[in-house]
Amino acid sequence: MKLLKSLASIFMFGLAGVAAAEEAPRFSLQSTSDFASYGAFYTDLTALYSPFGSLWEPGWRIEGIASARRYSVIDTGQKRIGLDATLDVLAGYQFTPNGWSWLVAAGVTAVNSHLYAAPGLAPSNTQLYGLKVLTSLYGKPTDQTMVYVQGHYNTASEFYYAQGKTGIAIAPNIFVGPEAAYSGSWTYNQVRLGGHITGFTVAGMNTGVSLGFVQDSNYGKGVYGGLNFQFNF
Repeated sequence: MKLLKSLASIFMFGLAGVAAAEEAPRFSLQSTSDFASYGAFYTDLTALYSPFGSLWEPGWRIEGIASARRYSVIDTGQKRIGLDATLDVLAGYQFTPNGWSWLVAAGVTAVNSHLYAAPGLAPSNTQLYGLKVLTSLYGKPTDQTMVYVQGHYNTASEFYYAQGKTGIAIAPNIFVGPEAAYSGSWTYNQVRLGGHITGFTVAGMNTGVSLGFVQDSNYGKGVYGGLNFQFNF
């Protein structure tokens, strides 16, 4: 409950900064979602606020992330479906060398981990607390190319995620190219290989979509699709 109040305060503080900002944005709202053919999914909503300057300038950042992840585990020989709902409150610093953007942040995390019932196994619900660290890097080596990498680790759920993508411009600020990701925890691991188109605008939001193949240690092979958007204030 305290974490929920903290995240609400971050949103309100960020919106206050929005009202004061007249030029470059100080607040960013982002969302990433992906769905796999075998039923797993991940979705999040991220609020990023720059308290002392614009997002285009180097400086401190406050970040709140609400996310949900559906997955499977093997428990005493039975496959069980799990659902983790996570809330993160982070602080960090964003570097902007030569037009690139590199964010490093860390903070507290709370995870509500629910395991659904299986034959002979009752459902369970566990509340976990821990730390989360993340980093992301975005840049344009040239006007016609882009590079993006990110990674994060949550000690409460022991979930890790690493992703990279690159692209070539097919229109101003619209990029197409390959992407790859590796993720997992103590219960499974997963590899994704696919392609993306990033940078087109829908309803004023910077948007991207992706599609590819996935290999999961519990589910096996499948396909995935993803959607992300970002809106700066």
